[in-house]
Amino acid sequence: MKESGGFIDLRLNRRDNQENESFWPSFTDVMTVIMMIFLISMVVVLLRNMELVKEIRATVEAERQAMELARSTGEEKESLAAQLDTALEQLDAADTRINELQLQVMRLQEQNSIRARAIADRDTRLEALLKERDDLTQQAAQLMRDKQTAEKAAAEARNRETLSRRELADTQRQYDDLKKQLNRQSLQIVMLKAKVENQDQALAQARAQRQDVEEKYLVLADEYDNLKVRYDKLIRPARSARGRHLVEVRYFKKNGKRHIEWRDAGQGEFKAVSRRQLDRILANLKRQQPNGLYVKVILPKNNGLSYSEAWKFTNDLHRKYDYYFQESPDQAEKASSPSN
Repeated sequence: MKESGGFIDLRLNRRDNQENESFWPSFTDVMTVIMMIFLISMVVVLLRNMELVKEIRATVEAERQAMELARSTGEEKESLAAQLDTALEQLDAADTRINELQLQVMRLQEQNSIRARAIADRDTRLEALLKERDDLTQQAAQLMRDKQTAEKAAAEARNRETLSRRELADTQRQYDDLKKQLNRQSLQIVMLKAKVENQDQALAQARAQRQDVEEKYLVLADEYDNLKVRYDKLIRPARSARGRHLVEVRYFKKNGKRHIEWRDAGQGEFKAVSRRQLDRILANLKRQQPNGLYVKVILPKNNGLSYSEAWKFTNDLHRKYDYYFQESPDQAEKASSPSN
């Protein structure tokens, strides 16, 4: 067989060489293609892995930010809840303090009215004494005029030559009697003047003493309130409506008649009830509510009640039905703990 050059190929295994020469270039091409495909695939996989790593990092960062936001939100929620609880306790304490101050104001008003009546009585007695003094002064003036008349009559009687000694003696006795009566009236006037001056001094002292008593009472009331607040803080927690069943009771007097109204849990309108009905309602609620009742007594402005009436009503309801006055300090501390 001839080649393209015109010479006969005399080499041994000529056909095998031809097959080898035709096999290896094809194999090389195939491997090159495979290698290129592999490299391209590796590059694609690496690029995809890099994108996945970026996405994973972004996801992890987003999860971390979400967790941080959730943690900060939880802390803020707990802080707001604590502030709300504190505000509610302060509001309850303020309501209790307002009721106490209302009772104190009513008590002071009642005491001032009693003192005012006493002063009015003293002023009335003083006016009567002054009027009596004026009457005695007028009587003394009349006696002086009578004395002058008697002296004039005596002079005329002495000048009368025809006047008998008996008439003269009678006239002289009348004159002496009038003179004694005038002396007695003068003494009474002096005594009355001294009595009026003593009454004026006693009235001035009473007014000064009243002012001193009022000032001392205000100081003692403030000291008592401060000591009571310190005692309550040391012995037991503050009275609070938190975790308790709220019952509002409004008490006032209108046209001389007492009125009682109530509502449950601060909802709806106030309902008028009698004292017997109110006791029955509060007794049932006290049995139904395991955590106890928070009885809020409301004394409206211009309620028409005396201090003793308002204090007796408020104290009676608290002692019978309010949780704070039903529990001992140890029980109150347990009831206010987080486990409850």
